[in-house]
Amino acid sequence: LDQALSACVAASLRAGIAAHETATLVVSGGRTPAGFFKALSGANINWSKVCILLADERCVEEDSPHSNARSVRSHLLQGAAAAATFLQLYCKGESLEAANQRLAMLPEQFDAVVLGMGEDGHTASIFPDSPQRDAALFDTTGQPLLFAEGKAPVTARLTLTAPRLLATRSLILHITGDTKWQVFGQAMITSTPALPVSHFLHAEGVRKHVFWTR
Repeated sequence: LDQALSACVAASLRAGIAAHETATLVVSGGRTPAGFFKALSGANINWSKVCILLADERCVEEDSPHSNARSVRSHLLQGAAAAATFLQLYCKGESLEAANQRLAMLPEQFDAVVLGMGEDGHTASIFPDSPQRDAALFDTTGQPLLFAEGKAPVTARLTLTAPRLLATRSLILHITGDTKWQVFGQAMITSTPALPVSHFLHAEGVRKHVFWTR
């Protein structure tokens, strides 16, 4: 799975660099992507032309074990891949307005977005029972980033909105385990805010891939 996903993402990044001289990759945190990160870090890519950012982040400093940025730096930004630009979502003391201003430099379309999924159907930090769920799924402000309440042990989160994540040339769902496969099957039936990931799976006009293993 890690090698196949790495090959798919690497191809998207190379195509992006060939088409417009740079490529932008959005990745997700948690435990699942570590092997994929390690595989991708060894891919033959002109990493100096790649910008990487997270789909979401917990509002903790990077030395926290709960930091998604820490995982990216530890597993992906290694070897040749260390030449990539890493755009952090969370900076201590920074306002949401300032963070959105920083992200304004991003291209209109990402080259690849790799999303994970929880057993409750959440993706990024868009949770079924979050007060910010609908604002994240159906954002009308045009701002890429918003604060969202997530699950313990760190409830304060930052997440890219669904419209911003869907502005990509390639959308990839990366999941493992039989339980998540069953949730994925439910999400494929219809789009419902009760399973936020379904909003992405049923979005039109976006090329989608699913990578799964037990």
